[in-house]
Amino acid sequence: MSQILSQDEVNALLGAVAEGTVKAGEGAAAPAGAVRTVDLTRQERNVRGLPGLETVGERFGRALRTTGASWFGAVPNVKVRGMELVRADGFMAALNPPHALAVFRLTPLRGHGLLVVPPSLLAALIQVSFGGSPARATPLPDRERSAIELRILERSAARILHDFEEAWTPFEAFTTTPLRIETNPQRAQIAPAQEMVLQIDVQIEIPGGEAVVLTVAVPHASLDPLQEQLAGSSSDDDAAPAVDPEWTARLRRALVAAEVEVSAELGAIEVPLNRVLGFKPGDLLSLSTGRDGPVVVRVEGCEHFVGAPGVAGGHNAVRLTARG
Repeated sequence: MSQILSQDEVNALLGAVAEGTVKAGEGAAAPAGAVRTVDLTRQERNVRGLPGLETVGERFGRALRTTGASWFGAVPNVKVRGMELVRADGFMAALNPPHALAVFRLTPLRGHGLLVVPPSLLAALIQVSFGGSPARATPLPDRERSAIELRILERSAARILHDFEEAWTPFEAFTTTPLRIETNPQRAQIAPAQEMVLQIDVQIEIPGGEAVVLTVAVPHASLDPLQEQLAGSSSDDDAAPAVDPEWTARLRRALVAAEVEVSAELGAIEVPLNRVLGFKPGDLLSLSTGRDGPVVVRVEGCEHFVGAPGVAGGHNAVRLTARG
């Protein structure tokens, strides 16, 4: 049967919609291959196709729980409330002063990220920094932050960002470098208005106090190099992480450039302790090593080569003759 409506059927359908008998938007879905309107500037995407982000969220929550315990003297209840991709303009519009906004760099990934610290959490951190109880934190006034408040905020943000970068370890070893603290969202833009950002909301229940929401946002474009790893991972931390050839090459170069201690053992003998106690300058120790060795060559304390003693360039030397 043909799925193309006749002109009479089209007129009847339009009349039914105009009269309210049939509501627009209801009915069967458009057939496969049908044309539908798509606004490329309003595309919302989800993170369901990136199961590795669940691993990141779980690791971030556990790390913040440990950090919170060191701050407040009691283990707080921490849970990830949401992870979603949102438009940058909508995300920034929802930020109202006096939130503390910490802009940070993602190295070696491209772009900047944003850490949003709510005033109630900052007030609790200031309280415990001076020996008080987080449950008795004094609300912060709506004003520019003082030098002391900024210092506490910078130190706390650095700890949170360290936990954030540790959460990504199974996928990418990057570094978060704090750049500046802002209170005006207009000066904390991390992506163009129509770009997507990954928004991670973490709820922290301050012991004896209220529950606050900490937010970290990263441009989706910055995570493009990790799409394959995130898509292929499960939420199980014990699963083997995807191998990044570039990261492996960097690790290999770093290992090759590492310095190790190489030592040559001229010889060894066993003597009784009473003779050792009688040693004095000028005594001779007869070693089992001859002119041609063997001399044991150790690398970081482990036997790796065998050689023969000699002289090169006026210095004592060892010529390697075989692997140990």
